[in-house]
Amino acid sequence: MSSEHVGVSVSTTAGFYPAEGFNQVPANQRVEVDLDKAKDALKIKDTTGWVATVTLPSGKREINIAQSYRENGLSGDVEIDWGPSEGGGG
Repeated sequence: MSSEHVGVSVSTTAGFYPAEGFNQVPANQRVEVDLDKAKDALKIKDTTGWVATVTLPSGKREINIAQSYRENGLSGDVEIDWGPSEGGGG
């Protein structure tokens, strides 16, 4: 896999997208493109207030879905946890 692409897996309360493995997407693609595909594929009705996070060696952090994977500093295989904000704490 080149640095021009990332592997993306989205984990939600409704399941995983794709069901197995990772989708290869351009590193300069906005994260929300894949979240929209996951929403449609998993038939999720309402994602208002949902947040996308990734777990890195340095810990878990929220990512900006309006930015690209590259802008979020993500590379390689990226596992996105996407769901309702847990709120509070931090």
